Amino acid sequence: ARIERAGSERGLVLPGPPEKVWPVVRDFWVEAGFVIASDLPEAGVMETDWAETRPRVSAGGIRGLFDRILASARSRGIRDRFRARLERSADGKTTEVYVSHRGLEEVQAGANTERFIWQARPSDPELEAEMLRRIMVRFGAPEAVAKAAVAKPAAALARLEKSADGTPALLVRDEFDRAWRRVGLSLDRLGFAVEDRDRSKGLYFVRYADADAERKG
Repeated sequence: ARIERAGSERGLVLPGPPEKVWPVVRDFWVEAGFVIASDLPEAGVMETDWAETRPRVSAGGIRGLFDRILASARSRGIRDRFRARLERSADGKTTEVYVSHRGLEEVQAGANTERFIWQARPSDPELEAEMLRRIMVRFGAPEAVAKAAVAKPAAALARLEKSADGTPALLVRDEFDRAWRRVGLSLDRLGFAVEDRDRSKGLYFVRYADADAERKG
């Protein structure tokens, strides 16, 4: 197992095809105390349900494990969910795993009300890196090796440009395979549900999934 990094994105490369890696990754989430909300091996996407967590974060990053909150949903006012995307390598001998995070926080609806609402908070790359590290350890990597792998510094690999007709475009300095997967991970982070994709044409067909609407449902 090894971590590959392109810009701010990290991917975990695991030995074996997705068919063998999938059940181990699924067991990891269950053993960590998460409920699996979406399990789609044919699409290569696995997502946990919203969970109340208490991440203990210091200047140096994540310390220890999440503490599951067993009291009321408002005891801490933070909810997290994770999506794992599994991609088969070109030669079919390894599987690339990407983890994206989405978060909610409970805030007061107004200064003169006791009503609280859930609102989205930014994705946390440190939580994503921590989950990749734990999955790497789950597949047999030593703790020290896994920590060093996720701590590798990032390099900027993309910039915004405009085409001849003035249309904004994102130029990614990377191979198509990696750029394709990084775009998919970014869509996951932003809350878009990928309903279909055409890799031969470089197209994702997406639908925005409103986190607030999910909670009201």
